[in-house]
Amino acid sequence: MSRTVLAVGAAVLAVVLAGAGAALADGAGSSTSETWTPTRADVSAPPVASSFTAPNDVHVDADGSVLVADLAGNGVLRRSTTGVWSVVAPFGTGQRDMWNPSAVTTTPDGRVLVAEAGRPALATVDPGSGAVTRQAAPPVQGQVAGLAVDGTTVFAAVPGSGRLWTTQLGSDTWTTVAGPWQDPAGVARSADGTVLTVTDAGTDDVWRLDRATGAVVSLGFPRHAGSVLRGVAVDGGDVFVVDNGAGRVWARTGGSWSVAFSTAPDGTALVNPTGVSVGADRSLAVADYNRQRIVTATSSGRPVPVPSATPSADPTTAPTAAASPGPSATRAADSTAPATALPTAASGTTGTVPPGRGPVASGPADGPHHARDLAWTGSGPVVPVLVLAGSLVLLGTAGIVARRRRA
Repeated sequence: MSRTVLAVGAAVLAVVLAGAGAALADGAGSSTSETWTPTRADVSAPPVASSFTAPNDVHVDADGSVLVADLAGNGVLRRSTTGVWSVVAPFGTGQRDMWNPSAVTTTPDGRVLVAEAGRPALATVDPGSGAVTRQAAPPVQGQVAGLAVDGTTVFAAVPGSGRLWTTQLGSDTWTTVAGPWQDPAGVARSADGTVLTVTDAGTDDVWRLDRATGAVVSLGFPRHAGSVLRGVAVDGGDVFVVDNGAGRVWARTGGSWSVAFSTAPDGTALVNPTGVSVGADRSLAVADYNRQRIVTATSSGRPVPVPSATPSADPTTAPTAAASPGPSATRAADSTAPATALPTAASGTTGTVPPGRGPVASGPADGPHHARDLAWTGSGPVVPVLVLAGSLVLLGTAGIVARRRRA
């Protein structure tokens, strides 16, 4: 009888320990998800501007300062890491002025590159002297919405043109970059310059181009009704995209897409955001166009993944034209709708807003904050509890046997 009881106790302990092993296996590959919390919303740039007029693009420089291209006023402004604003180039039509700046980035030597929709031209500004040199803009109608620079090579996305453009700094000759995209609306380059990431307003997808081989893969953006992709930023293998139509900022981290945030710190929804940039600390700066503000969201920190036996799926290869769903009805309407006029520096003239940006209306419905903390899902506390339970079962079994022997 005692042997039977001991055998049952050992079997129970084996089951408990097996459960502990399963819990450990289930926890492998898991990590704490990274989240973004809106922490700042700039509606003015003291002491140089009492308000933003139409912030169209934003760029976080290497030193952490934030550059803003205000399309219809103020020109190009800079927010230092201490929060003090200054003028890089004023709004206007003069030689050193920015006439409807629609996109902004920096060159490797620290100069500021600005797309001027009003001239149109591409301006290079020396932030120290204020000197400005210009070259021709891409030879198409429409405003440059996104710029990327690798060395002396410039890439430009012009929504409505259907092509991704490239040139050299100082050159007036532009060529196109081959790819499956239908309407590039944003472009970003990897830190080493070997990869370009392109948002496609025509297919509502995001593409990754290997410049060495020409290979292009789709990053599988989760298309949805009303989505209109615009600006894009990258950090390592992670991608950040603004959805101009739905008023959301999306993040692709660890191979999966999720909404990073969709509101300002006060809970008001983003309305037609146009540009996004990521800092060294993983904070995101967004040009919230129709709310006339710059919204900054702070990262909870890059997650530390635990190795998993199951490999993650690779991005799909570029689909054929037949495989990709065409633009939605909303997208088609946005692409052909007349642009909204905005005042420019020239008296009596008007500039235009890129398609997909209408007047401020009700805006997208405010939803729950998407950067909420996730509940703990690891297995750490489970294992000791299960082991303790198994030990108690075994001790109880031994006690039964001892009592029977004394009897």
